[in-house]
Amino acid sequence: MRYPSPRRAIRMLLIAAAFAAAVLLALAAIILAGGSQPLGVDTWVHDRAADLANDGVVTVARGITHLGDSLVAWITAGAVTIALLVARRWWPALAVGGGMALAVLLVRTGKAVVERARPLDAVAHGSGTSFPSGHSTYGVLWLVLGIVATLVIPALRGTRWPVVVGAVITLLIPLTRVYLRPHWVTDVVGGLSAGVLAFALAGALAVWLAMRAGTTKPRRSGASIRSG
Repeated sequence: MRYPSPRRAIRMLLIAAAFAAAVLLALAAIILAGGSQPLGVDTWVHDRAADLANDGVVTVARGITHLGDSLVAWITAGAVTIALLVARRWWPALAVGGGMALAVLLVRTGKAVVERARPLDAVAHGSGTSFPSGHSTYGVLWLVLGIVATLVIPALRGTRWPVVVGAVITLLIPLTRVYLRPHWVTDVVGGLSAGVLAFALAGALAVWLAMRAGTTKPRRSGASIRSG
């Protein structure tokens, strides 16, 4: 797997952050304009999820959705950040720890501002207000961990499967939140947007600081990002 050059990586991350911010702000504005009530697409998707309810699938979905629990995400991000700091991998530690801190801030701010009620027929636990979905926001961590693993673990350097696994988990978590019905579909889109915004900004800052410190080096097979 070829990595982008540091400068290109920063551009890509900032573009992703800008797009995610636009989606998050647009959704928040639309929902607030409607009195924080579910949109037409929300009720339609919600009803379809209820129609497709199946005991076996619900059991599997409940297991997957726990990967986005705030406590699970915070502990995982904290443990990985500490491990990276101990290994003196400063910039990946900033991408993980800083991204999670910003994600928590965005979730709490969004929930306080929008104050959207949750669906009443959920088959999975949800606390607080509904927008944005915290599980969906924190679920982006798994994609970030997959990327970081390929950068800092020698045996995984250049491989694709950790990124693919992380991306699949990141996408499955919001799907379970819709299927189990503790969230409207626009909640999980907002949550994914918040997660991408948080981790993309933290990642861009980490790469920029690594460039300033001179710890990014090109490789013949394609530019890669190393943090020492």
